[in-house]
Amino acid sequence: MKTKSKVLILFALISLSAILKAQTIECFVLNTPSKYFPEVKSIAILDFGNFDRDEHYKTYGGSAFVNYLTAAFFDNTRGIYTLPYSFFSAPKFGETLIKCNGINRLKIVEREQLYKVLNEKNLNSNGIISDNQAAEVGKIMGIDALITGTVKYDYKSKQKQYTSSDGRINSSTENVCATEITVKVISVANGQIMATESFTSTYKDNKSGSEENNVMKFDQLAPLTLKDIATRVASYLAPSYMYYKAEFGKIKNNEFKEKVKNIKYYLEKVDLKSAYAIYKSIYDADNYNAIAAANLGELYLITGDYVEAANWYAIASQIDSKEYGKKYENMKISAGAIAKFKEMGIVLEKYDFAFSADALADKTHTKGAKSDRFEVYEKSDNGSAILAKVPGDTEFAVIEKSGGYTKIKLLGGKEGYINNENIKK
Repeated sequence: MKTKSKVLILFALISLSAILKAQTIECFVLNTPSKYFPEVKSIAILDFGNFDRDEHYKTYGGSAFVNYLTAAFFDNTRGIYTLPYSFFSAPKFGETLIKCNGINRLKIVEREQLYKVLNEKNLNSNGIISDNQAAEVGKIMGIDALITGTVKYDYKSKQKQYTSSDGRINSSTENVCATEITVKVISVANGQIMATESFTSTYKDNKSGSEENNVMKFDQLAPLTLKDIATRVASYLAPSYMYYKAEFGKIKNNEFKEKVKNIKYYLEKVDLKSAYAIYKSIYDADNYNAIAAANLGELYLITGDYVEAANWYAIASQIDSKEYGKKYENMKISAGAIAKFKEMGIVLEKYDFAFSADALADKTHTKGAKSDRFEVYEKSDNGSAILAKVPGDTEFAVIEKSGGYTKIKLLGGKEGYINNENIKK
């Protein structure tokens, strides 16, 4: 079976209805491999064969791919990438909110050690190693499985002429490198093939006019395909991160208007503790608020507690099965991944949602810019002692309001009064 896209992912990213869509957090969550072999703890990667036997491809063939694949297995951020920019935003580094002891739980035996034993046993005299021979040596070295396969390239270069806007005849060149790699996983215990899969990747470059000579050629395009496929093969056999866009439904109940007005700010700042405090207080006050329950589920999901996420989505589904039923079913599957991660030796750290009471307090915002300064007084009187001068464009927790002043909480736990003329309405 050929796979052109990423391996099947654990989570079905089911969008909420347009009515409920509100704030989002883009991040990466931990995913189980497509092929999970709990008995495999140690592996060796053999050189992949070059399908074409073309010397031009040799440098970028099986041996090169093994180097990329080995690096991919050791990459504890595997699957995380820089998020593309949009019309309104610049590119930003991808990040995960999940803390664990690493995702590379496979012991990888250097292939040089394997080939050394093969040579010592005269099993590699003709340069061809059978699956059974490799399995025999694997047993000696305490390896559970071997990974091998073939690399095949399809490289094409096309040149065409065109007439530019000024009437001149120019040319352009497009180079396309399509790579297909077939992977086999062989059991050392019995020499049988445990899994086989084909992966394809295509990279191309097109340049014209004065830039035509700088068009990327095979030796530049091929490594890009190898690296892409290596990441996908490693994710096929070991855990990896996958992109997830968490959507937090907008709570429209007027009863909680004051509580939710700061949610957008907290989510933009990825202040999960404050967001949790607000959603949890709303749910505690209204146990039939499905949106609050679902939002709590999203917070647990993006921090790696899939079991607790499923519990909150179960509540949301009981209240509104039409809106949250499918997400709950998928979260039940996701919750099952925790046992697999544990079996692999991956320990997920529980996110501490403990929060300060300030998160539930009303907030106020000073006017102006950060460079501005506004006096904060000991009493609600401009004639009283000045306790501090606070910057503009800054948020403060409100303790109380007194006439034309607002009592706010300062850094270090101090409290003081600021003139309402200096805060945004």
